[in-house]
Amino acid sequence: MQYLRLDILLNLSIIIPALVGIYVFNAVKKEYRYFIIAILVGALNEFNAEFQWTHYFIFDFIYTVLSTQLTLYLYFIWDTEKIASTKKILLHLVVLVLVLYDQYYDYLSIYHIKWAYILCNIGISFYGIRLLTQSQNNLMREKENLTRKLIIIPYMVFSIYYTAINILMHFLFNADTKDVFLNLYNVIRWINFLSYIAYTLALLWAPKREKFL
Repeated sequence: MQYLRLDILLNLSIIIPALVGIYVFNAVKKEYRYFIIAILVGALNEFNAEFQWTHYFIFDFIYTVLSTQLTLYLYFIWDTEKIASTKKILLHLVVLVLVLYDQYYDYLSIYHIKWAYILCNIGISFYGIRLLTQSQNNLMREKENLTRKLIIIPYMVFSIYYTAINILMHFLFNADTKDVFLNLYNVIRWINFLSYIAYTLALLWAPKREKFL
């Protein structure tokens, strides 16, 4: 019972960056608001999973679509190298189609691993590496550079670990390895918790929008 309570607390700790996001929403630059919206939708998804306000699939569908689209859009804004608008739209459409494909088959319970969602997360994470490289090569205020890292790196760590665990489970999960994989899977909750702390700091230190008289 004690473990279950800790498990729930870790899942619901997303409320921390969500509340901070609400507090700083009007003060931060516009691009960070997209990230805040993704956090808020993620918080609703986690709370719905725990308290079952409505069918889990509905919130999960909304969260998966918005989180991938908004994160990709944020990364496009941060990219200092010019990317054609047609290419951006195409990538958004590709990610959307892949996510919709996954959600449809997940709803039908045809398979338990969201392969397309994993592919999208890994692709966005590698795009994040490109942005980190750019931030080192371009003049940028130290706090703004740190803020971006606090968003990009946790997302990358989660995506890589989530991908590795799901692939290993797909091929190696059985009655003998069940306990091992459950323990490994629970590490994701701690990764998420540390990510939420990083996101909170990122939002607190995010560049503020300019005020005009």
